[in-house]
Amino acid sequence: MPVEAIGADLRAFAAVDEAEDPLPLIRALDEGKAYPGMRTAEEAIAAALRLEGATAVLDVGCGLGADAIAMAGRVPQGARVTGLDLSRTMVAEARLRAARAGAAVSFEVGSALELPFSDGEFDRCRAQTLLQHVPDAPRAIAEIARVLRPGGRAVAFEFDLGTTVLDHPDRATTRTILDYVTDAALQGWIGRQLPRLYREAGFTEVTVHPHPVPNDFAFFLFTMRRPLAQLVKDRVLTARQVIAWKDRLEQLHEDGHYLGGTTGYLVSATKA
Repeated sequence: MPVEAIGADLRAFAAVDEAEDPLPLIRALDEGKAYPGMRTAEEAIAAALRLEGATAVLDVGCGLGADAIAMAGRVPQGARVTGLDLSRTMVAEARLRAARAGAAVSFEVGSALELPFSDGEFDRCRAQTLLQHVPDAPRAIAEIARVLRPGGRAVAFEFDLGTTVLDHPDRATTRTILDYVTDAALQGWIGRQLPRLYREAGFTEVTVHPHPVPNDFAFFLFTMRRPLAQLVKDRVLTARQVIAWKDRLEQLHEDGHYLGGTTGYLVSATKA
């Protein structure tokens, strides 16, 4: 089996509009929403936002809009919910889904590094698995602070790739692969950095809660193709080693023994 047949890396989700076929990425996001671990994390995010007191809510990096649509059903009557994403493809799909659901949500195309909103326009801001795709995380957090009113709440959830665990008999190769993937990611350690970054941006009452999330086998392989191929190109491992490692992982999965997971960190903070 060629290395190229192994699965797109996470960076593909930051450039959906550049994909020849965005449907696999859209499908992967939809499937990710179904993971029990993610549903638990998303309920914790919603609770941390304290939506019962919200008047204007922003979801930065809203993707397909599922969370913005869900929030529209939780906020008080008359409250405004806005989703923003860099991808025109994602925003178009989010608008369609909101219309089908009859949800009062507006969606905008824009960058987290330059939010197209006025200072203090929102009193709640949600950012889930956004900063792992952003080249300048402090700037994105500063923008969130700018558009929040004093006393507004910001809630972020990010995975820390350095916490990924995987049961595999070849420990040495597994360590090499996981460390390489973490270091090659745009923001591989963003989970552990969140509390510090929000404090440095001037937020107060910063709290952090870890959420271990099991990795779906198919999604894990889907995100590994480019890193594994690049690892071979960089001569960190041979193609034979990578293919043998993947074949053994697939066998574990077929035998019902696959276990993998990554810890996400949920940070809640208040705009001073």
